[in-house]
Amino acid sequence: MRASPGGQLPIDEIHGRDAFIAELWRTLETNSIRLEAERRVGKTHVLNKMEGEPSGNWEVIKLDLEEVHSAIEFAERIGGAVHQRLTGWKKKARRIGDVLAQYGGGGKVGPLRFPRAADRPSGYWKTLLTSAINDLVEQQAQTGKRVVFLLDEMPWMIAAIAERDPDGEHAAMEVLDVLRRLRQSTATGAGFRMVLCGSVGMHHALASLREKGHRNQPVNDMVLVEVPPLEPRDARELAARLLDGEGFCGDRDGAVAAHIATVSGCFPYYIHWIVSRLRSDDRSATIADVDAVLQWMLTAPHDPCSLRHFRDRIGTYYPGDERTALALLDHAAATEGPIETDEFVNVAKSVGDVDAQATRDLLRLLAVDHYLARGDDGRYRFRHALLRRWWRLERGLA
Repeated sequence: MRASPGGQLPIDEIHGRDAFIAELWRTLETNSIRLEAERRVGKTHVLNKMEGEPSGNWEVIKLDLEEVHSAIEFAERIGGAVHQRLTGWKKKARRIGDVLAQYGGGGKVGPLRFPRAADRPSGYWKTLLTSAINDLVEQQAQTGKRVVFLLDEMPWMIAAIAERDPDGEHAAMEVLDVLRRLRQSTATGAGFRMVLCGSVGMHHALASLREKGHRNQPVNDMVLVEVPPLEPRDARELAARLLDGEGFCGDRDGAVAAHIATVSGCFPYYIHWIVSRLRSDDRSATIADVDAVLQWMLTAPHDPCSLRHFRDRIGTYYPGDERTALALLDHAAATEGPIETDEFVNVAKSVGDVDAQATRDLLRLLAVDHYLARGDDGRYRFRHALLRRWWRLERGLA
């Protein structure tokens, strides 16, 4: 097994996720899922493995929505995927074909032809989306199967629709509302699930829509699941497999692999990076070599692991509160051990006119966005040791 930081791994090399994925399949038996994930934790590989090794009676369709910018484009992506799947089974997408024929498109046989913009009536995309899901669920029910859509980067798409679609925020909320109706419909609900996923949390997209007056709760029927780092044992095994695959044979007692797992925070991406850099630097893979590579990853001017993104997104995530958020994170990074909320309130007051409740709300958001972790006692700490170490270096706190 070779180190490939950021690469798309073969399904059989996606390590340490079997138990987590099995639990996702169990959840899908009764609910759709909102899958939240920090950057670089491996959520796309989780989706890829679910697609490549579907459980039991599930039919899986995975779509990357990062470049979808309108409700019409989303509906046509769904319609095209459904049509392609049904064509492969020699089935007919009856409803899709009827909708497109009505509006000057076509595709009952061969590729779909979507209508020109001038021929699309009001509500076209909703009719197409609903028809596509109904076609697929109906066909799968006849064979005893159910359908799950893995919709990657859904929050990006919702934000893009709100910004670029001619109907803006209204269209974005309608997309979420239509999907909710399909999940709850007596015609499709029992045979239809979805996993909404993204490295940007759905809560940011929904908060933006609420600010524009949209008060719906379009995803509160879904189970929120967070993709965690690997379990320590799985992280050690991954590091050992990569070291072996790259020809490092000196770690007989597993100490180096264990150290890699620890300093990487059990993130598979960083484990791959460390071993890859050990190889490219022609190092001998000792613990000291691992520490040297990690220091380079955290301090290299070109930011090879894109860690600066964690700082750059603060203004976007917390508009109007950037200065306070930075002060809270600086304090968390500089402090050993967990911190009382009142201590954070004093930090916030030192940088601006911020009341205690606003500080508590901001702390909660920083925890939701994986910067902080809140203990059972209500105290907070920096969540990931590797990110804390980088933050201290980047912000001059070390």
